[in-house]
Amino acid sequence: MTGKIDYQIEKYSFTEIAESARLAQQWRDVLEECRQLQAGAEERLRIALLNVDYVTSFELPFRLLLTRAPQLIAGVREEFQLGQKNVLFNGKRFGCVYSVKTDLSEIPDEFQYRLATRIRRADSTGTTAAPYQQIAKEVKAPRERLKLAFESGLEVTALDGLFWFGSQRIAADIQRLRKTGMVIATAETEVFDNVTGTTRLIPVYRSNNH
Repeated sequence: MTGKIDYQIEKYSFTEIAESARLAQQWRDVLEECRQLQAGAEERLRIALLNVDYVTSFELPFRLLLTRAPQLIAGVREEFQLGQKNVLFNGKRFGCVYSVKTDLSEIPDEFQYRLATRIRRADSTGTTAAPYQQIAKEVKAPRERLKLAFESGLEVTALDGLFWFGSQRIAADIQRLRKTGMVIATAETEVFDNVTGTTRLIPVYRSNNH
């Protein structure tokens, strides 16, 4: 498996089309606090829950670069007494809104998100962002992108999946690919990104069929 991977994020714009100025400012403040504290994954989630009116299951991985968002939510649900509401994302994906507030009636039922990035990737093998970007151009569905990456001999971290394949729950996608007969090895690799300012271990996957 690859050694440390460095993600230099030159542009990272994740927005909701109808996002209010209040919410946009709340997220800017949260991300700035996370950077200053070099906050770990659970701490980033806690900061967001305490400072943003509501968060959605779709946006958490992208905004906070969380690779295990469902597990993290489950871990703090009781402590924060989280309210929950079922909503629709980008016209086709179902998910949830979470809030420490009790009244969720003012929260929209549908959300439309956009992501625009310019990210440089460097690792010890010389693999850059280019092959991941090429796959993203060729195939639309996140799981099909993963499948093509593995067939091409690429290792895929949870952040690769998030940045280029749109895979928010890569472990679930991996599980489904394994059910089709694909043999996929799981390990951990050290990564750094300049958005969170943290170095940490995250899952990395590679197909043993290749």
